[in-house]
Amino acid sequence: MSQLFVGAGDSLQPIKSVSLESEGLQEIALKIKLQPNFMGEPLVVIAEAMDFPQISKSIDDIILVALDVNGNIVVIDLNCGVTDNKKPLTALRYASYIAGLSVDELGKIARFFSARPSNLGISRRWQDSNVEMSDESVELSSLLATIFDRDADDFADSINSAQRIIVATEGFDSLMVDMIDWMFTNGCDIKGIKYQKFMIGGQEIFHAQQVVPDDDHSVDSSENKKQGHHTEAEEPWRTRGLSYYNERLSPAVGAKLEEILNLIKSSVFAINWVQKYYFLVRGERQNLRIRVYDKNRIDIGFLNTTSSSINSKMSKYQLENYEATLIGGYDRSPFVSITSDTELDDRWKHMLTDRLDGKS
Repeated sequence: MSQLFVGAGDSLQPIKSVSLESEGLQEIALKIKLQPNFMGEPLVVIAEAMDFPQISKSIDDIILVALDVNGNIVVIDLNCGVTDNKKPLTALRYASYIAGLSVDELGKIARFFSARPSNLGISRRWQDSNVEMSDESVELSSLLATIFDRDADDFADSINSAQRIIVATEGFDSLMVDMIDWMFTNGCDIKGIKYQKFMIGGQEIFHAQQVVPDDDHSVDSSENKKQGHHTEAEEPWRTRGLSYYNERLSPAVGAKLEEILNLIKSSVFAINWVQKYYFLVRGERQNLRIRVYDKNRIDIGFLNTTSSSINSKMSKYQLENYEATLIGGYDRSPFVSITSDTELDDRWKHMLTDRLDGKS
């Protein structure tokens, strides 16, 4: 997890973020319209939720529609606070509708968008850059060529040929992270961006960071993901499963990993080898995240709960010598660490299987 600090004499003082309440979303939406690269890549915004009355179901929808350097549509779903796992459906609604629009229709929408009083700064910028536009439409290939310093012919057949989603928020719950990761893994071009606002000496500072999918996923391999192709070189954990994770651990700790899986096998619905450093064990009611980042330990992550709750459960199962802690990651779930010295007996079996079965 990233943290900003400011120098104070010989020391560093952490800078606390300022939460954006719902009314603050309009503020950051305006900033992103003018500087969409805040989302971590070159973009140009051409529309917002109110330009799509056919699908805009709520005045609370803060949706921006952009084009990327390849002419693909990018639906940016802006939120404040911690976003739950229901939100991506909003972005999907927009992306699926826009997929059916022609380039001419999008050009007209972009012109209505730029003519709106709140967006006149964008319109003037396009006009000053000699983007081809009339009273009724914007020539999108001209806009992209101007913004991205390319030839207009490069976009002759690519505009809106694919649709992508960015969910941007101040925080994600673990179910939301899993949903976005699953959607990406199964061919939907989606990512989650966490943004924060800081105040330093009266000056606003904004920071954005992609948190899902993590850096181990290559954007360049999206075609392989769409087709379900996971090669040994690109994602060996998917093809090799448990043996891949065992090789990341010392022999003694690797044996503990196999012991854990044997203890809980009666409650395991499925195992998803999803990431370089962790995999998901899915039970009937709950999931566990098994992390193998350090070769000398295994971290068992408990999703959708708190450290205090898990520590209470540990005490219930007479495992009070072990403590659940937040060890980072994009959703900061509580983890309990297992080392080569951990005695994995029936207490652990009942604790973990009851969690997977939804009994604790």
